[in-house]
Amino acid sequence: MLANRGLLIPVPTPVDTVAALIRLGGTGRFWLAAAASAARICVGFLLAVLLGTVCAAASERWTLFRIASEPLLRLVRTVPVAVVTILVFLWLPRERIPTFISFLTVFPIVWSNVAQGIRHADQGLVEMARVFGMGRWDVLRKITLPGIRPYFTAAVATGLGFAWKSGVAAEIICRTELSLGNLLWSGKSAVAYDEVFALTLVIVVWSVLLESGARRLLKGGRHDPI
Repeated sequence: MLANRGLLIPVPTPVDTVAALIRLGGTGRFWLAAAASAARICVGFLLAVLLGTVCAAASERWTLFRIASEPLLRLVRTVPVAVVTILVFLWLPRERIPTFISFLTVFPIVWSNVAQGIRHADQGLVEMARVFGMGRWDVLRKITLPGIRPYFTAAVATGLGFAWKSGVAAEIICRTELSLGNLLWSGKSAVAYDEVFALTLVIVVWSVLLESGARRLLKGGRHDPI
């Protein structure tokens, strides 16, 4: 960094990285790739949040559903992303694989966190509300949802980071056209490590901005660890 020399070790200098970032920023393909990657990953993430929340509520409502779904949830947690990406490559178009992988990564996080929030709800407070004639909707809105909110917030904030990492990894593995992952692979193949570092910086910034935005959108919750 001090000498601004990249000859001794194959690592681009900060100046080279910034120059590559400026060079990439001047091309329309880069912006289209960044937007396409963000769209794919965010769609998978939002689907995971929606379905994970529904499944968490169902598993806490019906014991049979929880017992039947537990093996599937454990399987999704344990199978590596690279293995799943290669497997679904047999059935899905490569443009949809990053969305599916992002969904599959975030889905168990949301499910387990929301289910934990439901289990830790203050049942005594719920019973007291019912004794005083409070309806189910009011109990849900004023007691249950505020109790779940910290767990949901933690799942959303953490899940965004996992969605980005897994989604970009899937783009690299399946060489998705018009994606940041494909640009990373192209830079690696061309030994353009300044572009690889610049694209990595873009991915990190995207992840941080989205996670920060999610936390501000859901502010007021306690960020419990997962």
